[in-house]
Amino acid sequence: MYTLRDLAAKAQTSSARQAAVGDDHMRASIHAPVGQPRPVSSLAFPQIEPASIVSWLVDRWLWILVAMLIGALIGVGYGMTASPRYTVYTDILVPPSNLQVVPNDIYPRNEQSESQLLDVGSKLLVLTSGNVLRRVVKELDLENDPEFTGKDGGFSLRSLFRPAPKSGDTTLAAMRGLSERIAAQRQERTFIITVSVWTNDPEKSVRVADALAKAFEQEVVQSEANDAGRAAEALGSRLAQLKKSATEAEQKVAAFKQAHGLQTSGGELISAQSMGQINVRLIDAKARLAEAQSRYKELTAASSNPISPSSTLQSPTLTGLRTQYASVKQRVDAMSMTYGPRYPGLVSAQSQLQGLEHGIAQETARMLRAAQVDLDQAASVVDTLNRQAASARASVSIDNDAQVQLSDLERDMAAKVAIYQTFLTRAGETAEQQQLDTTNIRVISTAVPPLTKSWPPRTLLLAAGGAFAGLAIGICLVLAIGLLGAFREDQRMARERG
Repeated sequence: MYTLRDLAAKAQTSSARQAAVGDDHMRASIHAPVGQPRPVSSLAFPQIEPASIVSWLVDRWLWILVAMLIGALIGVGYGMTASPRYTVYTDILVPPSNLQVVPNDIYPRNEQSESQLLDVGSKLLVLTSGNVLRRVVKELDLENDPEFTGKDGGFSLRSLFRPAPKSGDTTLAAMRGLSERIAAQRQERTFIITVSVWTNDPEKSVRVADALAKAFEQEVVQSEANDAGRAAEALGSRLAQLKKSATEAEQKVAAFKQAHGLQTSGGELISAQSMGQINVRLIDAKARLAEAQSRYKELTAASSNPISPSSTLQSPTLTGLRTQYASVKQRVDAMSMTYGPRYPGLVSAQSQLQGLEHGIAQETARMLRAAQVDLDQAASVVDTLNRQAASARASVSIDNDAQVQLSDLERDMAAKVAIYQTFLTRAGETAEQQQLDTTNIRVISTAVPPLTKSWPPRTLLLAAGGAFAGLAIGICLVLAIGLLGAFREDQRMARERG
């Protein structure tokens, strides 16, 4: 095992050997024949032996120790002067689908996982956007907080590179300072966003985290309300034109009906309805005519023997007269067998029998006249209805030709009215949706005050880290000085040989 003295002796031997080699090269260049090029001294990086490096470190160990002490002091000083940071965390659940409050939502549901992740990623950027930061700054009055505006006078490495805020630009300075103190990221394979916030005070960190989550929810709600408002405005701008088109279509239909005398009821032309009613009445009238003709023929055929009880001529009066006639005829027949033809009772009964025969004849004639009247009336009604049906058929034929054009106008009117009604209903729903909060965002883990500061680390760790950094810097400095000296010595020897 070599000691420091052995390493130094070995380094001197190596230097002497290099010098001898250099002298040989110099002599070779002097005694070289004329016309042959002399070797040119090399300006390459000098060859350094490990023993030389160890010698440099041993000779300048005090420098390394001083660098370590300076690094440790810097670490301790930074730990004692740096502003503490207290970090809090908040977990926010951001589902990609909103609440289905209304059936016709302006945001269609998307069940594709990639689109859902893109939606959550977009809302993650909204969380750290300028609108959300401005809401937090206004709510907590951070524009008057020296910690966020950079006017607290404290020392930090960040303040060395950040420009000083301009006068009257405190809001932007506070937003910039707030953006440097927050971080948000989505947990893998979830819709949960974790937000971290740090300030110089634990309670302030909690207030800022809560205000940030609240501002994020308000910004998303306001964004959706603005989108609904723009949709309602776009629908409303079309309503006037759609209403005008629907009104013009209705006026065209009304003018066409008036010009052609078309009247509808229940979606059917009144002329067609009238023709149908006339046809129904005509069928009924023909049935009554047939019945009247049948009865007249029956009465005409039975009028030859109206006294017979088996006759088809029937009426309450005629039935009574026949009954009386039968009774009187029975008395006449009985008295004729007992008394002579001049018997007063027989003569009176025969006179009564003749009166009954005359009454039966009169009732029969009356019934025939009534049947004739019914027959004439039924025939007249059938003739009248036939003329009305012919007129109605001519009117319906004309109206059917106009009905074809009217159907085209009515279809155009129905389409325009349906579009106008749809837009009117949708505009009303969208306008009301502005007043609804359909977001499904919620905080699932609120911020709590931290027990310890997150930065800077403990003073002991800072001192150790500073000492280690000073050690590295000191070693690099010693090596740099040694290399510089070796390089200069090599150049000096080269000039002497030249």
